[in-house]
Amino acid sequence: MKESVPEDPQWMAFRRSLEKAIGVPLAQYKEAQMKRRLASVMTRRSIDGWPAFEKAIAADQKLLEDVRDTLTINVSEFWRQPERFVELQKEWIPRLLAGRKQLKFWSAGCSIGCEPYSLAMILNEIDPTGAHSIVATDVDVPILNRAREGKGYLASEVRSVPAPLVKKYFIEEPAGTFRVTEELKRRITFRRQDLLSDPYPQDLDVILCRNVVIYFTDEAKTHIYNGFAKALRPGGLLFIGGSEMIMRSSDIGFRSAGTNLYLRAA
Repeated sequence: MKESVPEDPQWMAFRRSLEKAIGVPLAQYKEAQMKRRLASVMTRRSIDGWPAFEKAIAADQKLLEDVRDTLTINVSEFWRQPERFVELQKEWIPRLLAGRKQLKFWSAGCSIGCEPYSLAMILNEIDPTGAHSIVATDVDVPILNRAREGKGYLASEVRSVPAPLVKKYFIEEPAGTFRVTEELKRRITFRRQDLLSDPYPQDLDVILCRNVVIYFTDEAKTHIYNGFAKALRPGGLLFIGGSEMIMRSSDIGFRSAGTNLYLRAA
């Protein structure tokens, strides 16, 4: 029998302190991966050891923000994998609208808001007068606040958006960054949510959760995917990231519907 490795008390003390500082439960993340990401920050800052890192974070707000972004993977862009969003626009959303006039969407782990705003553009193009709901959630409150503001987006984050939609839904700011129109912002409800402890929205037509679950433990993934299956109505669509896959998806009520897409079985 393989003996369990005792916990490093310095690491555990650091993790508890960091959880309190950033407001993000870290037990859901893969520990080895999390330590590698933190080690990269420590190397850049020439910090040696968890106790020293804890003190440095307590004294430096910018470092705390750097650590938060490193752990919660707040890297995003509009229309990420553009062909998938084109597929949503031309095939899946029209198919869903044929069955229901008002659709319910959830962007889970929305980061800085690129994903729900991309979805709002599509809905506005397909059905501009439709009273569809888009809920966008994230566990990271400062990042969620930035998403709610809908501004400060870099050109690199907007590069995949079709040019006509950039012209229609973005306003260029003096600094060369972009903000979304108020019309798009009104379509989305942003709120904080922990995917492992908070209740999920229900009777959903589409869930987008892309490049989020890949960083979680297997136990956390199982909890989340089971929750998604229960949250979707029969025939509802789950849209996941390009490097993600649900193993034995049929066991929890999904069937593959194409690249990175799963349908909730009837």
